[in-house]
Amino acid sequence: MTPINHYLEVGEPLGWRPCPDFDPVWYRQQYPDVVSHNLSPLLHFISYGIKEGRFPCKLISPSLDTALWARQDQKSGLLKSLRTLVACDSVLESSYASFALARWYAWQGDWHCAADYLAERVSGKRLMPSHNGPDLLLIESLARSDQLSEAWRSLGKLQRAAPGWYDVRLAAANLLAWQAAKTPSRESVSDSVFDHKSRLAWINGIWLSSGLDGVELADTTVPLSLDNLASGSSPLSKTDNPLLTIIMPAYNATNTISTALTSLIQQCGVNLEVIVVDDASTDNTSHVVEQFSQRDSRIRLLRQPYNRGAYAARNVGLREARGQFITIHDSDDWSHPDKLACQVDALQTHPEWQACCTDWVRCSQNLIFSRWRIEEGWVYRNVSSLMFRRRVFELLGYWDYVRAEADTEYYYRIQAAFGPNVIGEVLRGVPLTLGRSVADSLTSVRATHLVTQYSGVRADYRSASQRWHRENAGRPAQLYLPYEPDGRAFSVPKELLP
Repeated sequence: MTPINHYLEVGEPLGWRPCPDFDPVWYRQQYPDVVSHNLSPLLHFISYGIKEGRFPCKLISPSLDTALWARQDQKSGLLKSLRTLVACDSVLESSYASFALARWYAWQGDWHCAADYLAERVSGKRLMPSHNGPDLLLIESLARSDQLSEAWRSLGKLQRAAPGWYDVRLAAANLLAWQAAKTPSRESVSDSVFDHKSRLAWINGIWLSSGLDGVELADTTVPLSLDNLASGSSPLSKTDNPLLTIIMPAYNATNTISTALTSLIQQCGVNLEVIVVDDASTDNTSHVVEQFSQRDSRIRLLRQPYNRGAYAARNVGLREARGQFITIHDSDDWSHPDKLACQVDALQTHPEWQACCTDWVRCSQNLIFSRWRIEEGWVYRNVSSLMFRRRVFELLGYWDYVRAEADTEYYYRIQAAFGPNVIGEVLRGVPLTLGRSVADSLTSVRATHLVTQYSGVRADYRSASQRWHRENAGRPAQLYLPYEPDGRAFSVPKELLP
């Protein structure tokens, strides 16, 4: 017998390891789906597990990483333990610990420290985690710590290793921006415009490679920014298509809502109505929306008498929605002109889908891309892009009346009611929304920061809501939430109550 055949037929059933870094017994225990499909643990890991981010054996560093984010009061001891693992003999432990520390220090804004830990990761294929997130974080850490030459070299290595990965293009656009900022003042305006066009070309390459249209500078005399993007072609509305309702909650969004609304009226190939719900803004948000509605009858403004939160505002719009399909758009984001048409087409092509999502990427106003806690990359699922059929609304009702996490809850409520495969993913890896990173958003403020999904109000909310989902799985009537509930279906931390 060949060594591999001997191992698969004799050694693996006995629980023997093919090498020190793979434990078939642990792999079976950790991933029951491998057992249920009667698959060889080793072959499953080689064929699927590596790509899915599964671990080949029990590691200490991932659990320390999780604990670090969940128990920040104990961070000193956890950081010390991770530093010890960086110097250990196990490449798997060392590489993961280096990434965990780098990710932590990047969140703290200590980019030099993050770059140093990532530089300690040895090169090779036996690294954990097995995705390209650490390489992307290395590029960002080097650039933000004024090591641009090293950042460009790292980008070249990543481009060769993952030539079709769109995050690489975003990283190139970032490096061009940082390089221009470090370069002495340009001799002419045309030089500066060239920099912006070069950056936009890298970004446009993502959409062009996916069969979508590119975008242009709305004003070629000002720099590239989230507020200076325009469709490269005239938007074509198709009134014979099913009506799509877009609900936009807004609060003190004077400085951003024009960009959001412009990106909606430039959507191609859709028949839409836009319902903006002003959540008792104290600035000129309503006035800006009224100006848009006077020019475009598809836009309608509703006003809240007092501030109740984004999800209460969404529910006001949902009650007024007339569309066969319904979705959300935040008042500070920008969407690609083909985004909504792609989602409508997907739902019409897949009648088995009750809803669908697209991906997005977070960025600053001047289009510097990043992610507060990087995992596989910067581009990831945009739960706020959830587009669902009217039937879903009729059976499941409204968003939960809370100040955060209700979009994620609605996503999982749909799966609990109709099954795990009823929400489709449209153009995975392609950012169809650019999400503006602002310091006072719900994801950034202290009480509801995304870090609380590991330990805190978001984690408590998710645990309670998912328990409610499990108890009522397959029973949509039991998962219905009314517009004005008499009581709560499950407990909620007081910090999330309106």
